[in-house]
Amino acid sequence: MASMEPGRKKAPAAGKGEGSKTTNQKSAGGQGNVQEPLVVGGPKAREPEVEREALKENLPPPNQARPAKENSPWACPDGTFTKVVLETGSGLDKPKEGSLCQVFIEADPGGPLSYPSHKWAEVELGGGDSEWDGVVDRCLETMLAGQRAEIRLTGGGMITIQLASFTATKDSWEMSASEKWALVIAHKERGSELYRAREVGAAARRYAKALRLLVVAAPPPDYDQIKAELHANLAACQLRLHQPDNAAANCTKTLALQPANTKALFRRGLAFDAMNDLEGAAQDLKGVLQVEPANRAARRELDRVMERIKARDAKLAQAMQKMFA
Repeated sequence: MASMEPGRKKAPAAGKGEGSKTTNQKSAGGQGNVQEPLVVGGPKAREPEVEREALKENLPPPNQARPAKENSPWACPDGTFTKVVLETGSGLDKPKEGSLCQVFIEADPGGPLSYPSHKWAEVELGGGDSEWDGVVDRCLETMLAGQRAEIRLTGGGMITIQLASFTATKDSWEMSASEKWALVIAHKERGSELYRAREVGAAARRYAKALRLLVVAAPPPDYDQIKAELHANLAACQLRLHQPDNAAANCTKTLALQPANTKALFRRGLAFDAMNDLEGAAQDLKGVLQVEPANRAARRELDRVMERIKARDAKLAQAMQKMFA
């Protein structure tokens, strides 16, 4: 997304909601979605000259919004970060996936963030593919216009986000069937591009988005085919991310739709092997060879699994002999 300088636009009246009762009443009525970039702050927060100079240099505006009265951390349900509100926003509405957000992001250097940082920029919520992009997206979904928040990542690192404004967009239930299906295909294709580029985590997030949207999409004729492919592709990512239990579950969902899908059988066999379910792994790999007798990868993995079974059984037999000696 191209960066922008809010100093080129006059802040809309909605941006002054922190300084007047009238605007606060409008905000309470649901006027949170602001269509043009804004800088939230009261009219007495600073002199106009200072404001123009700060925005001209594309710097984050001084503390204009009122400080948060309650700054107890909010923990993201997936456990990836906690959020602390530094400055409150206004209104009731919050950005959704697809919203164009005017933001100022500050992040620890070297972090996996592709969104523009340390300057005002326009980003599309859900449009980033790096690991920290997803964290920023999940935080933005909880923010009001004018809010400034600090993200403390569970794995280490800190990100500060200031949300000036955002555009309204549709919820999935408001989309037409064709709009939903177009998004499913777009996420699937982007996921495949990322997987080929070896950006496995980003690819997994795209496949997962497509599957979530697929739940509410009206089924077209190739619905089962696309759903089976998405589960199988997500499983391939999860194997590389060392999540064999999740990979096995997604392969099982593919096989429920396509029992002879050899990719899903092979990947579930690898997942079972990683989980030390050697009999389950052998069964799936044999299933691949029944459909594709010349599949060398399946033959190689089956031979390896059978060797593991023999070694395990020999070790168990030796232990039993010592027990009864």
